[in-house]
Amino acid sequence: MKKTFQTRLTALALVTALTSTFTGSIAFADTAAPASTTTTTMKSDMRLAIDNGAIEGYGDTDYRGANPATRAEVATMINRAAKLQSVDPASVTFTDLANWQKQAVANAVAAKLISGFADGTFHPDAAVTRQELAELIVKVVTGGKLPSVNENVLNYFKDSDSIAKESRPYVAYAVISGIFSPTLDGNFNPTAAVTRDEVAKALKPILFKVVDILTTNDIHGKIEVGFDKKRNQSQGGIETVGGIVTDFRAVNPEGTVVVDGGDAWQGTLISNTTNGQSVMDTMAQVKYDAAAIGNHEFDFGRDVLINNIKNAKFPILGANIIDTKTGERVDWTQPYVIIEKDGLKIGIIGFATPQTTSTTKSTNIEGLSFVDPVPLAKELSAELRAKGVDIIMVTSHLPGEQNQKSAEIISELADLAKGTGNGTLDAIVGGHSHLRVSGIVNGIPVVEAQSWLYAVGHIQLFVDKTTKQVVSSNASLLETYTNLTTADEKIHQTVEDYKAKISTKSSEVEVVAAEPLGRKSFRFDKNGGVDRDGASQLGNSITDAMRAAEKSDIAFTNIGGIRADVDKGDLTYGEMFEVFPFGNYNVTGTMTAEQIKKALEVTDKYTNLPAIQFSGLKVEWDSTKPLGEKYSKITLVDGTPIYVDGKFNTDRTFKVTTNDFMATGSGDGFTVFGEVKDWKDGAIMLDAWVSYANSLKAAGKELSVQDDGRDVRLDLK
Repeated sequence: MKKTFQTRLTALALVTALTSTFTGSIAFADTAAPASTTTTTMKSDMRLAIDNGAIEGYGDTDYRGANPATRAEVATMINRAAKLQSVDPASVTFTDLANWQKQAVANAVAAKLISGFADGTFHPDAAVTRQELAELIVKVVTGGKLPSVNENVLNYFKDSDSIAKESRPYVAYAVISGIFSPTLDGNFNPTAAVTRDEVAKALKPILFKVVDILTTNDIHGKIEVGFDKKRNQSQGGIETVGGIVTDFRAVNPEGTVVVDGGDAWQGTLISNTTNGQSVMDTMAQVKYDAAAIGNHEFDFGRDVLINNIKNAKFPILGANIIDTKTGERVDWTQPYVIIEKDGLKIGIIGFATPQTTSTTKSTNIEGLSFVDPVPLAKELSAELRAKGVDIIMVTSHLPGEQNQKSAEIISELADLAKGTGNGTLDAIVGGHSHLRVSGIVNGIPVVEAQSWLYAVGHIQLFVDKTTKQVVSSNASLLETYTNLTTADEKIHQTVEDYKAKISTKSSEVEVVAAEPLGRKSFRFDKNGGVDRDGASQLGNSITDAMRAAEKSDIAFTNIGGIRADVDKGDLTYGEMFEVFPFGNYNVTGTMTAEQIKKALEVTDKYTNLPAIQFSGLKVEWDSTKPLGEKYSKITLVDGTPIYVDGKFNTDRTFKVTTNDFMATGSGDGFTVFGEVKDWKDGAIMLDAWVSYANSLKAAGKELSVQDDGRDVRLDLK
């Protein structure tokens, strides 16, 4: 059980995402506009087009990028970029062409990319529209063939119906290819004029090889399609991801790479009952190229992990997992894999997060260390380059975080990019923090795609055809709403087959929830929207169940182990399992008053506030006080003092229940639990909570959790 990172969609408006320099592909996620945190050496799209002879300016420095691009200009640019076969310029008889325009127009007409008008004119100075540019570029890329592509991606645009019928396949292909950046209003604006800058961007798939890297992370067994209540749309599901991958492979069959950032199979009944096999089977159907080892890959025990790696149909990588006895990398996983895409050798390095030591049950990782990936990235990159690898990327469980205002990317994901330097790595994929992150750090595109398949990361690399070096890159996020693609039917059937095996137990109603029950603090509305701030509805209910099951004085659990909220109405076993998926169990031991206060005083890494969930206590604390001095009053619910008026109760000890993850003293920073010497195993935590719910049901009661005042924060009264 790890300290969860609250899944936080950025609060910036969609307009911010739509104006992102680096955004643009299949479906555009609500995310902060990605921004470089250091100066990148990558050239602009216009400069790349100039340097490759596709665009000439009006003098040495005037390229008029913001000007509308005319038909003659675009024909000339495409002629140069695609090196169209030269034909006799006299083969076109348009009466309105200047001499400099005739050769390029003749070549474009002969290639059946463009045509004139019935009156014998070409209209060389007319602006080119967005849908016309899509048709021109895609015809070059496909050799003039009508593209076979899923047009569902056009459902993203509010004005999809205004795209001309004959242009729709070309526009869909262009959108998936990332040729167009989204507009401010969420429309495609098919008849809007394109600028010379936009043409320069659109020429890149002609000028360079394209590698599309699609990424997932923190699936946590959530392979079934979910639902976004805010948008009233179905979302996620491995069958949806399979559809998106198929759409990209239709556009870029030789250059599409699919990777995962770890924590794939722990978290749902459909996955946990098979030790992750349902997830691995469906990932294999998607044809992932590689995956990283997340901290929760250890949750079923190391033997299960090793067996899953052995049986997986794609490499599961962990370059920084070290055997502490030998000091060498463990022999049951690979550090990297080399794949070939479109004549390019791509090395994929996999890293676990160093946080694994404190976010995984210690007995499952005994004898292992998870070292800093930066030195290893440098070492392995040199090794891969020596093997003739052209592109080096990382897929990892390294967490990222993106500032909602500045869009700056921080945490381990950014540390790797900054520590390795531009030129060492070409792309980095992260996980663990369950956040939406996309941008350029130190010249390297980085991405993390939330969790539960509710987004897909997309890194696009443009590679020089001769040198095989990456000359341009971008990072974005793709939405996984089901109307934006077509679900993979074979994957859908595999999921349905697994669902059928667990349907009876999963649908068993354990109690009725009187109201929605969540993980947010009772103070959420008062404290400015901070969720990890003391007691919550689910925290109270779960710790009450723990205390009742073990007949203890006090119960503690970590907020990060509570993994889902509960809707009002029938509460099924399957839903309760999703709240508590880790298979942890109660342990009960003896603690002193001083130890109890130490446990309460541990603050959450992300809010710097106490977030431990508890039962059997009534406490008062002040967040403005120094660390270790926040709690001024701690008593049992019957009033028995534990710490009152600056004094500890030294007359007795207390029977305390926590979970086996925290009891080790290495889970989520609660080292004080490691001081306890008499822990005794108790009920499975989920079983205890189900039993508690069943007792309410048997008594004719519903599950209702109100703020009972057990957790009083004095500075917010």
